[in-house]
Amino acid sequence: MTESRQQHCLQPGRAILVGTVDSNGNPSCCRGIALSSDDDLQTLTVYVPVATSQETIRNVALTGRIAVATSNPADNRSMQVKGPTTEARLARDDEREHVRRCFDAFAAVLDRIGVPRRLTHSVAQWPAFAITLRVEEMYEQTPGPQAGTRLR
Repeated sequence: MTESRQQHCLQPGRAILVGTVDSNGNPSCCRGIALSSDDDLQTLTVYVPVATSQETIRNVALTGRIAVATSNPADNRSMQVKGPTTEARLARDDEREHVRRCFDAFAAVLDRIGVPRRLTHSVAQWPAFAITLRVEEMYEQTPGPQAGTRLR
C-alpha cells in the first residue's frame, strides 16, 4: 500500500468503526464520524459521538488502546490502524466544521449507493470526543487475498 493509498482511506466519506476492549478483554465498538492526521499517519485522531461512545471512552481510559477501521462504502477499500491512545478529550468548537464536513461526505457516499441522506443524518454527530492514537500497527482490510496483511 502506498502512502497515497493510506491517505485515500482517510479522506472524508469513509465509514469508520472504532474498537476497544475493557480490562477483561471484552470487545466493544462504536461508529466514528471523522478522522484527521497531520503527520503522515504517525498519529490519528478519530471523532466519536458523545451520545454513543461512553463505553469506548471508558475502555480507552482503562486500557489506553484502540483500533480504528476505515472503509470506502462505494468500493470497500479498507484499512485498520491500532495503537496506544495519547489523548481523549471533548472535541473543540474549532473542530466542529471538520467533523461536519467529513460526516456530510459520508452521507453523500451512502446516498449514491442508495441510503438516503435523511436517514444518515439521523445518526448522532455532535458533540463529539476526539481520541488521538499513536499508530503502531496498520493492516490492509480490503476483502481479497491481501486482507489482514500488516502494512506497518
